[in-house]
Amino acid sequence: MSKIRTLLLAAAIALPLLAVPATVTTANAAPVDTTDVTADVTADGNYWAWVDTNFGGKACGWAGNDSNWSTCGAGSDFNMSDRASSWRNSGYSGAYGDVRVYEHVGYTGASTCAPNGGQGNIPWEWNDRISSHKWVTNCGY
Repeated sequence: MSKIRTLLLAAAIALPLLAVPATVTTANAAPVDTTDVTADVTADGNYWAWVDTNFGGKACGWAGNDSNWSTCGAGSDFNMSDRASSWRNSGYSGAYGDVRVYEHVGYTGASTCAPNGGQGNIPWEWNDRISSHKWVTNCGY
């Protein structure tokens, strides 16, 4: 029963995240007011997360990996850990174009993948549950 539940949860998480194209850098972006961030999928090299659904509220954008979202980028004091409700992967096409998000800091706990070019509201199973992420070559689905 446990394996079936795990598989069903993984499928429920993966389906809404599947969509369509990141050279990884080490710089992280500070949080921004979403009036400066559009929800269209233009490649700016960042993985974006918003506090509210439909790309509302404060947002954080990262060009590189982040093992702890409590600081939302280098030098920032905005805490995005366990607060994300919508997302956009606007990384560049090629190697390391997808983003694997993790339940806990340090790339631990359950994980799912946000494919390059994808965007949307975070499914209820993952809403307000993400605490770290890293760029990966492909989602592996």
